[in-house]
Amino acid sequence: MNNFLVPDEQNVSEKNKRILEELKGLFGRVPNIFTAFASSENGLEAYFNYLTQKNSLTDREREAVNLIVSQVNQCPYCLSFHSAIATRLGFSNEQILDIRANDIRFDKKLKAVTALAHNIAITKGKIIGDVLEDFYEAGYDQGHLVDVVLAVGNITTLNLLYAITNVPIDWPKVTV
Repeated sequence: MNNFLVPDEQNVSEKNKRILEELKGLFGRVPNIFTAFASSENGLEAYFNYLTQKNSLTDREREAVNLIVSQVNQCPYCLSFHSAIATRLGFSNEQILDIRANDIRFDKKLKAVTALAHNIAITKGKIIGDVLEDFYEAGYDQGHLVDVVLAVGNITTLNLLYAITNVPIDWPKVTV
């Protein structure tokens, strides 16, 4: 039985309180999954630093990676959370479902980055078929490849934390 208790925002370290306030500014509230990270003195900061660091992917590309990997990992929390974020970034509900299905027809570059992320998540990094060639042909380079790998690792961390903690979903729920 899982008895993970999401800490009360007032009962975390001062450092984590500051980060939770920054998250509130980003998302309009503090998502439960991030409060779960605050159970660790350093976990929230480490995750937040990754979340906010610069990389070569656009916000829309990162959200597409978040959605496809969360779909592969069957994470209802992350699919709900990242569907809400994707909507804020201008994706339609149909486009979000297309991303989750790895069936993007509305954007060639987004299709290439999402297909690569899907491949990485499914095969644990073994490239199958032309997915990497298609990625490079879409205009991406080796730096982008590294950033996709980091993005897959980032969302996988979130997926794993949810799978273990089963924190309450505090976003409009989507069907896995």
